[in-house]
Amino acid sequence: MIGKGTKLYSIFKMKCPRCHEGDFYKGHPYQFSTMGEVKEKCDKCGLKYSLEPSFYHGSYYVTYALGVALFVAIWVLKIFFFPEASPGALLIAILISLVILSPLMYALSKIIWINFFVKYEKNIFKKKNVTSQHDSTVKK
Repeated sequence: MIGKGTKLYSIFKMKCPRCHEGDFYKGHPYQFSTMGEVKEKCDKCGLKYSLEPSFYHGSYYVTYALGVALFVAIWVLKIFFFPEASPGALLIAILISLVILSPLMYALSKIIWINFFVKYEKNIFKKKNVTSQHDSTVKK
């Protein structure tokens, strides 16, 4: 289900959506010096990650959806495990969760967003080898 070639593999491993080999981010989501910094292009297949200017502004919608999903998950957990907890406790649990998970949700939103637009290409390296071989014979 989360094997190589699926969108979930690219998202959870934070790998290039086209080749699933190269890293998508410059660092870890919780490494504050490089938090949320996307590489310019894939080290392996050469995919340019910024498909157009301001491309990742659309990822704000994904961040919102992740935040709503987190709220619903915490609310359901509260109902099942802590039905006697007050609304204030629910609010505190949500705020603490948001503070802790915000860097991860920010990173996930960008990788999810690019996965909407770029598909996995299983034979990308075979294509690149054929193209590079063709280019070298043309230059001679």
